[in-house]
Amino acid sequence: MNWIDRLFGKKEESSPGIKFEELPVWLEARSQKISEGIGRQASSLYSDIEEALREIKESTASLEEAEPEGRFHLKLVKVATTNRDNMARQVRMLLENITIPQATDVKSIAAFHENAVQTMTVCLENMMKSYQYTKLLFIEESKQVIADVNALGRLLNQLIEPIHTQKNVLDAIENAYGAIKNIKNISSDIELREKAIKEYEEKIVLLKKELEEKHKALAMLRDSESWKQYTDYKDELVLLESNAGKKDDEIKGIISPLNKALGRLKQLSDSGRYTLKPEVREWLNLCLSCPVKVAPDFFVELENIVKSGILNLPPDKTEKTLEQIRLAASTLEVSKNEYHALILDIEKKKDEISKMKIDMEEKNLTKELSALQEKLETLGKELEASRSHLAVLRNNIELKRQELQQSVSVIDSRIRIV
Repeated sequence: MNWIDRLFGKKEESSPGIKFEELPVWLEARSQKISEGIGRQASSLYSDIEEALREIKESTASLEEAEPEGRFHLKLVKVATTNRDNMARQVRMLLENITIPQATDVKSIAAFHENAVQTMTVCLENMMKSYQYTKLLFIEESKQVIADVNALGRLLNQLIEPIHTQKNVLDAIENAYGAIKNIKNISSDIELREKAIKEYEEKIVLLKKELEEKHKALAMLRDSESWKQYTDYKDELVLLESNAGKKDDEIKGIISPLNKALGRLKQLSDSGRYTLKPEVREWLNLCLSCPVKVAPDFFVELENIVKSGILNLPPDKTEKTLEQIRLAASTLEVSKNEYHALILDIEKKKDEISKMKIDMEEKNLTKELSALQEKLETLGKELEASRSHLAVLRNNIELKRQELQQSVSVIDSRIRIV
């Protein structure tokens, strides 16, 4: 059962029913029957209208040939004659613009009536202006022309009357055709939307299955010995980097008691008040920025500089600074060696980790999972949008169904669409 079949449901027992697909033929038959009835009336009226046009032509000719009876002022004669000619000209335009059609269908009749009435209305409006003066000399002839034109108007009213009488039914037939077309279009859209929804649902099922398989693969990978070894190596690397950081802090702690003396020496060097050897100046900068790289010879040079008194340290400060220099010289190298050993271990561990393929496999699986999840979310949104659109279409087709039934009821109140 297609959507249109589902739309109209079962017929009511109390009313004769008609199937949706039978409606166009039924509507055509009803339209044809009405058109034929109107056509028969129009056919007889066409002859009357043709006769009325001949009478208008004859009465107009009589008006043009009429001579004023009696003696009238020349100016009045001129005015009346001019307006008579104008009346005749308006009538000739009326006759030229009204052509009785051969067809007697509703559309042809309505079109003919509209054009004829419009033409006649313009003709009468212009004629009546001239008639006020024409009738002063040609009263009977001009009155006859007016009467004949009005008689044409009455025939035109009779011609359109059957159409006006059947207007509600004719409009209902036209509306029914429009509703049928809309229902077919919407039902086609519904079928396409239902098909799209089914495709979305099938794709979502496949995606969920693929996601489940990828999750299982990732779980298996993370449960493997290779992954355990990889995480162990990562933990070892973190520990090595932590120890290297602590050792770096330890080295800085060895140098930090000398920072005041080192800072004063740098000020003297930068200001030009004391000239350092190039290598000593470089060691000084390293000692302040990266003490792990400073050479042991620097402390020998530093001790000599402090002893020279160039730093202007008090005696007690001088002696304490010298002690700190000797302590740094004796302990720094051991800490530096331990630091460099840690750095070598870090590089070795990084190299070992970089050679493990399982890390890339895990990253690829995680990336694939993320892409699949994003695609699933997108499809889910598209599915919801399609379902919402389908709901709108179903509501629209229900409204069109009601409109169609209303139109059919106007045509025949007993008929129900089944």
